[in-house]
Amino acid sequence: MQAGHRRPRPDRTGRAPRRGRPRTRWERPGGPELAASLAAALMLALAACSGTSQSGVEAGPTGAAGTAASADTAPPASSALPLPGTPVGGQAQWILQQVNAQTTVDGDGFDARFAPVILQELSAEQLAEVLEQMRTQGPWTPTKVDAAAAQGIFTLSSSTGQPVDLQLSVDEAGMINGIFFGPATPDRVPAASWKELEAEVAAMPEGTGLSVFRVADGAAVVDIGSEAAKPLGSIFKLYVLTAVTDAVAADTLAWDTPLTVTDDLRSLPSGELQDVPAGSTVTVREAALKMISISDNTATDLLMDAVGRDAVEQALHDTGHSDPALNQPFLTTRELFSLGWGVEEAVREQWLEADGDARRAMLAGLPKGVLDIPAESVDTAVWTHGLDWFGTADDLMRVHLALQERAATEAGAPLRAILGTNNGLGLEVGGDWKYVAFKGGSAPGVMAGSWYLERSDGERFVVVQQGASRSPEDVANPAVFFGPAQDAVALLAAEGNQ
Repeated sequence: MQAGHRRPRPDRTGRAPRRGRPRTRWERPGGPELAASLAAALMLALAACSGTSQSGVEAGPTGAAGTAASADTAPPASSALPLPGTPVGGQAQWILQQVNAQTTVDGDGFDARFAPVILQELSAEQLAEVLEQMRTQGPWTPTKVDAAAAQGIFTLSSSTGQPVDLQLSVDEAGMINGIFFGPATPDRVPAASWKELEAEVAAMPEGTGLSVFRVADGAAVVDIGSEAAKPLGSIFKLYVLTAVTDAVAADTLAWDTPLTVTDDLRSLPSGELQDVPAGSTVTVREAALKMISISDNTATDLLMDAVGRDAVEQALHDTGHSDPALNQPFLTTRELFSLGWGVEEAVREQWLEADGDARRAMLAGLPKGVLDIPAESVDTAVWTHGLDWFGTADDLMRVHLALQERAATEAGAPLRAILGTNNGLGLEVGGDWKYVAFKGGSAPGVMAGSWYLERSDGERFVVVQQGASRSPEDVANPAVFFGPAQDAVALLAAEGNQ
């Protein structure tokens, strides 16, 4: 789940990073999961880029896919890489123009570039101040580009300091809804064998696990640190999707049933629905797509309200979760925000020690209406207090396979499209891989990703990588953390070409 307020990072109840500071984010491990952050966090991120500390920032989009360079913009160096002619590429070009301008960045036109989700928390003046800090360290040229249509990482280099990664995402209208400046991710040498991959995971922070399952026989090609249940972040949304599909099969819900956003159901980012007016409606199908593809927390809570908490808990049993009691009562995203970062430490301690009935009573007593949790509060690990959703790699393999089984039924017809919209690693579908389903998640101290993959030769696999730390900095960068998962997928692809 990416948790946190409008700041990403992932993914928390669905957001993407970062380094113990407020944010909002997007999920795309290895490519990234992005989010939005407050001005203070942005300033710290820029300080990190100049070598004084380590932090990161996110925010986000605009209308045009590209804009001609203005007269006062420094020309890019001849070695600069071209930016893609996509919505996110156009916004990256605009950012580059701002940080390479010969005059001070003043915020003019920012309301046509940044989505309301960003401007509600960061004024144009604050955003301009962040870009002005970058401008003073430039000029910048793009030296590495890893981008899809709506999100990407652009490595910017200058002669005055260390390279910087600009992580950027845009919404459906092309407006920036996620932006993050941080130290550039160092180049890494991909693992060339399963033995090298195991060594790579072993060198990561304690609590990191990686499992690669071959579906045909259930055998684990790699199985590292999977025995203990770990926090899942937004991967829990796979169980919500299972419960929704089962409700459709039972004729108690339909994919075109309208769901109404209310202040009592409105959650915090990641997502979009937290920003729509009360009374707005979306269909079950639309909410499910947002829940999986952009980890929309409000969409998730709307779906949980529609099917009921008991139905999601039943989905744990039906999909073969090894210990469903770990997730009872099954939290909504706004309940996690409330208990995780909206109460005193003593209340979290009370939750940790409470039994199931006492926990349900605590949930019943949580405040209604719009949540008022400052983004800067969402910066500490709370999974250590039992505040998250928990499961093993085996559990995640089983829920992915259960959803694929349901996808073959009439009730589950939309599932493959929903689960395959964002494959998490920017994989090309149609080459080595016929189909990829993905769900990831993150929160302070939590990073997790899960993939169901169908190879071109018909072989099927599930890859799960999980990390949990009391120190959020250990698992703050998805582009670094998910390197082993990316390598595992590449090794499986190479195996299929032999």
